[in-house]
Amino acid sequence: MKLKDKVAIVVGGASGIGRASATLLAQEGAKVMIADVLIENANKVADNIKAKGGEASTVKVDFRKEEDCNEMVRVTLEKYGKIDILVNTAGGIVGTLLPTNLTGNLPVRGAPVAEQTKELWDWMIDMNLNGPRNCVRAVINHMIERRSGKIVLFSSVAALDGLPNNSDYSAAKAGIIAFTKALAREVAPYGIQANCVTPSATWSEGRQAAMERSRQEGREIKVDTSGLAMPEELAEAVLFLVSSGSDHMSGQNIIFGVPMPFGR
Repeated sequence: MKLKDKVAIVVGGASGIGRASATLLAQEGAKVMIADVLIENANKVADNIKAKGGEASTVKVDFRKEEDCNEMVRVTLEKYGKIDILVNTAGGIVGTLLPTNLTGNLPVRGAPVAEQTKELWDWMIDMNLNGPRNCVRAVINHMIERRSGKIVLFSSVAALDGLPNNSDYSAAKAGIIAFTKALAREVAPYGIQANCVTPSATWSEGRQAAMERSRQEGREIKVDTSGLAMPEELAEAVLFLVSSGSDHMSGQNIIFGVPMPFGR
């Protein structure tokens, strides 16, 4: 097992890439704390892990709140005594990859800058940049004291190419790449590695649910899934970045996607 006796926190572990990552890390021997605001879904993932002989616990976290992230770390240390790995997969786009029960009265879809409200901008920055930062801030001093740790954050191809009508999301995800690179330089003297994964698009539960909502609204959308990554594929990238194979790799941004054929 690649992660025997390791302890991992997976933020956003209730679904999608987080679910697949938590499951794979547990299969490789890690004790996994699944942190998510959707605690019922997180509990189901933990139950599935335990049913297969793995070890997993859950904690409810709204990672936009520093106090929640601090509590997440406290609970994990109380349960397992240490934290070796932090993986943050949580985030998303309003109305597309995030369920409406998490977005309140915000628009069901993104908006061009000419129509974008400050409320929407702030919410998206909180969800996609401040939240991951809060998780890192909560755990980093523990890792520094132990002089070891692996951190994996998630960006998006929107950070590289820009996503029309989602400048807030694009900006936040670009911030994640820069944050990861700066963090890697800061913590290198302490034996800690920080890396980033940047998927193009993922065939996750969130995307599938968004497609179903569109169909219910009468907007039939055809999707060619051949160019989409499966959550389990991205989990393999996470496993590499948190295992010993990446001990001499830090500050890197792994772009994960299949280029589309010319003219498509």
